[in-house]
Amino acid sequence: MVIHRMYGAQVSWRGPVGAGGGDPDDVRGVTLLSESITEVAVTRLRHAVAASAGAAGLAGDGLEDFVLAVHELVTNVVRHGGGSGRLRLLCDAVSLSCQVIDHGPGTEDVPIALPRPGTPGHRGLWLAQQLTDSLVIDSGPHGTTATVTARLPGLQSSG
Repeated sequence: MVIHRMYGAQVSWRGPVGAGGGDPDDVRGVTLLSESITEVAVTRLRHAVAASAGAAGLAGDGLEDFVLAVHELVTNVVRHGGGSGRLRLLCDAVSLSCQVIDHGPGTEDVPIALPRPGTPGHRGLWLAQQLTDSLVIDSGPHGTTATVTARLPGLQSSG
């Protein structure tokens, strides 16, 4: 596993993992949302994530940042990850996490950095990393799972 620290947030790359992009069922917390990702569902998913994350306690800039980060990952599934996948929004006592799972060919350790000025696109992972407390990417030959996490306001982790 390679861990990158940039601008305060943590980014982890894992892979290859078993038969695919990690085990999406290996999570802790309550599932708030579990939906299929398709091109036609992108806008609906953005609204659903915003509503569920808001109900879980994110608000203001933290909510907007989290929703944009998830939206960027969902868009990556449609554009680069085989066109479809699964989104799972999970909440535990101190944080909100969103797994974005695709069934594409997997990816190697892609640098998460801003592209040169004037280069179109290629900012999704960088934005997701900047806008959340962590970004973890599990990738294997049968897909990729990208998970972003945000601490819930007013709650402190016990660690």
